[in-house]
This record gives sequence, structure tokens and C-alpha cells, in this order.
Amino acid sequence: MGQSTAFVLRLASEYLQPLMPPAALRRLEPYFRHAAQVIADTALGKWVERARIVGRGPVLKPPDIRDDVQQTVYSALMHNRQLEVDYRSKAGRRSERMVLNPLGIVLRDGIVYLVATSWNYEDVRHYVLHRMEKSVELDTPVKSPPAFRLSAHIKEELRFSYPIRTGRIRLRALFAADAALHLTESRLAADHRTTEQEDGQVLVEATVADTADLRWWLLGFGGAVEVLGPEALREEFREHAGVMSAAYASGDLEATHSSSDAG
Repeated sequence: MGQSTAFVLRLASEYLQPLMPPAALRRLEPYFRHAAQVIADTALGKWVERARIVGRGPVLKPPDIRDDVQQTVYSALMHNRQLEVDYRSKAGRRSERMVLNPLGIVLRDGIVYLVATSWNYEDVRHYVLHRMEKSVELDTPVKSPPAFRLSAHIKEELRFSYPIRTGRIRLRALFAADAALHLTESRLAADHRTTEQEDGQVLVEATVADTADLRWWLLGFGGAVEVLGPEALREEFREHAGVMSAAYASGDLEATHSSSDAG
């Protein structure tokens, strides 16, 4: 094994394991170990130790997935076969048995999603593997919606950004100078524009998809951003601000919520 091949295998071992079918992963493990030995004392080996990918926000421990469930789901996807699963929805306490047509696997923030349709329906939904309590690979072939493409589902339809409404909106938001700094270097859209105001704040304007991800991103700036438009989005944030203001103005915290140390 050459150093370049070993380098690629080390990176795959470090970052791609959640996307690999368990059976394939088991076959690759000896190669991963050998790859680590090949580049152990080389410049490429040092590169692996000096390069990392990190996300924003607190680091959450991914939910546990049953090994047998993951093996079955990945196998069904690989062989284009239907699945019978016992699935517990986010709101439900009991699992429901259903037949799924697996269309793709997506890893997002440590959560593994099966993109699939159910039964004979054509609406594509997302099912998290950690809520699957049982899975059986069936002999029947997948019934896939016409012209479905996973890349279009993610990049064009923005289904993992959770659209609120179809189409795009013209976002206008006023950011504090510090909060806006990275938005003068990175762009939200092709027509992204920043304008510094007399008071030092920065007006950011861009045509963006109307998604839940957009709202989560804006809320993360707290009081460092004011949404100016569109009016419907501004009204949403006005309501959020009112709810938060009421929560923090509710008086004595201990009188409102009992202490976890109370006997």
C-alpha cells in the first residue's frame, strides 16, 4: 500500500465511518489499521493529526443506533430492497410497524437519517435510525418516486433545511458590527450585499430560501440582529422576542421553578 492510498484510507476511517455499510466497514478495518502503520511517521501521518473538522454549537453525543438495525437498513439500501421497521415517531411513545422504500442515507450533525417513502406513497420523508426498534430486509424491490435524486432533494429542494414556504425571500437584517464581520467575508447568496450604517451596524440583504434553518441561524445571534424584512419574518421574530422577554421578566427564578436539589 502506497502512502497516498494509506492517507486517503486514514481520512476515510476518521470521518466517513457513519456512512459506511457495517459489513463493508468490517472488511475495511484491517486496511485502516495497515494504513495507519504505513504513514505513522510520515508527513502525511502528521497531517492527519493536524487537520480536523469541527461544527458550531455544543457537541452532542449522537444517539445510539442498534447494530442490527443499522446493518439491515444499509443492506436494504445497497440492494434496493424494501424494509419493514418498527419506528417510533418523535411524538409517539409506541413504535409503529411500517414498510419503507429506502432511497438514501444522510448524516447531519451526528444524526443518521434514512431518506425513504412508506408503503406505496410517493412523499419522501426522513426517518432517524436511532428510533428504529426493529428492522427486516424484505425480498420486494424498492418503489422509488420517478426521477428522485438524493442530491437534488438536499441541494435544490433544500429538504434538510426544512422549508417553511416554497420560493425565496428577500432577507433584510441589521447586525451588530462584530456579529456581521464574517458576513462581509462569506456570502448568503449571489446577490448578498452588506452596507455599514452610520451607527456602526451592518445591513445585510440577500435572497434566500425560506427555511427553518434560516430561522435557527438568525436566532443564534440573539440581540445582535434585528430582522427588518420581509414583514412576515419580522413579525415571527417580534413574537419570539416577546416570549423570551416574558420568560426572563417573570421574577424570582427560584419561586418560578423548584430547585433540582429540593427534597
